[in-house]
Amino acid sequence: QALPVGNPAEPSLLIDGTMWEGASGDPCDPCSTWCDAISIRAGYYGDYVFDRVLKVDVNKTITGMGAVPTGAAAANYKTPTDRPNIAYGKHLQDAEWFTNAAFLALNIWDRFDIFCTLGASNGYFKASSAAFNLVGLIGVKGSSIAADQLPNVGITQGIVEFYTDTTFSWSVGARGALWECGCATLGAEFQYAQSNPKIEMLNVVSSPAQFVVHKPRGYKGTAFPLPLTAGTDQATDTKSATIKYHEWQVGLALSYRLNMLVPYIGVNWSRATFDADAIRIAQPKLAAAVLNLTTWNPTLLGEATALDTSNKNW
Repeated sequence: QALPVGNPAEPSLLIDGTMWEGASGDPCDPCSTWCDAISIRAGYYGDYVFDRVLKVDVNKTITGMGAVPTGAAAANYKTPTDRPNIAYGKHLQDAEWFTNAAFLALNIWDRFDIFCTLGASNGYFKASSAAFNLVGLIGVKGSSIAADQLPNVGITQGIVEFYTDTTFSWSVGARGALWECGCATLGAEFQYAQSNPKIEMLNVVSSPAQFVVHKPRGYKGTAFPLPLTAGTDQATDTKSATIKYHEWQVGLALSYRLNMLVPYIGVNWSRATFDADAIRIAQPKLAAAVLNLTTWNPTLLGEATALDTSNKNW
């Protein structure tokens, strides 16, 4: 569920290369040279994470929301209040991350590798709508929505998922053998990885709203309420939904050589962050109401203030 832990014996496994014959350098040999000490290796690097659980890192309270609706009467929600953050303590129960890259390593004394990877990564994330802070505005007083009305409900009964595009990724690290005894090798490693993919598709399924957004754009650093044009083709000052991925890892592994096989077992400590800059993405809607509807999605979003019983919309 993290960056792969490499084999601690890997720096000393391939002394001879396909292009030239290597030499096993001995730092205690007075006749050895740096040509014997250094070699370069290249290969393929693949990292596939299928089921990772991520904790949502947010404050306990959320600011800028309207008051919680009460009773049966409509009301105005123009006064911001501090409310418990429904995303606090939640987890993304399904986080997947896939990386394919080229691997290049500088080997020293057949004991240490300093390496980097250059390639591409993409991901998939899914969790309850509460983890993504899905909010809405329901029960507004009047025949129209003023620009200063604040969202008043947090929608917890739903699912939010999104896919990222495939974008450039890189990592750097080091791996080395710390102790050798016969065929056994104990080693350690460190690795840092980074990528900045954009969200390719956002899918929201909940009781009051269902919608899909391709290449979503949103507002960063913008307080509630969002502009009335949010979610329409006329929206301005929006930015692409970009995920900033950072991960570091330290690992410790023990290997044992059995003829041509070198099995190993290892443990690691890692921390991965996926930061979206608290972007706020609005549900897609029409710039002007059509048939008293402001969106074609199956949702509770319209502008009718009375029920038309003489006509039917299917």
